[in-house]
Amino acid sequence: EMATVMKDFADRKEHCTSDSTFLVFMSHGVRAGLCGTKSRNETTDILSFDTIYETFNNKSCRALLGKPKVVIIQSCRGGKYGYVLVSDSGDPAMPAPSSADTITAGLEDDAIFKVHLESDFATLHSSTPDTVSWRCPVKGSLFIQHLIEQFRNHACNNDLQEIFRKIQYSFGKCPRQLPSQERTTMLRKFYLFPGH
Repeated sequence: EMATVMKDFADRKEHCTSDSTFLVFMSHGVRAGLCGTKSRNETTDILSFDTIYETFNNKSCRALLGKPKVVIIQSCRGGKYGYVLVSDSGDPAMPAPSSADTITAGLEDDAIFKVHLESDFATLHSSTPDTVSWRCPVKGSLFIQHLIEQFRNHACNNDLQEIFRKIQYSFGKCPRQLPSQERTTMLRKFYLFPGH
């Protein structure tokens, strides 16, 4: 059902004249995706995160080609807690640098116009993989509270990636949960300019 609703939204003609789109998902979740209303034991009626990107990529949703697609996901991604206990007296091991080759050699352009299959996405999850996303019984999701505060304070003068960074930073003193940017493929800065 969720995939059908997304497909219907992706097919809307309004995308042809829009500048961007925001996709906000709020549900229970597991590592593999979002739980639907018929979800049982976190194994059935799961909307894979991949389905979101497959539905709105440049092949499936041509009306949003080259336009920012902002994905906000408020859900748990597992049952683990997002913190560990550490000592400041240890010598942390440094990860080895990646030696990925960034230069493409021996390729030439042809008459076919090519675009990245999955460009212009900006995604912010409420928590890191496998961890819980916390909420207050009275005020609701901590993530959504921080998100609203940062958008309210900074949308007029910061680009979206900087706002996402500020949301993450706002959780710095809250070791239970840390929002994460994943599958973000924005090729340029995206400003909202509310009120202009």
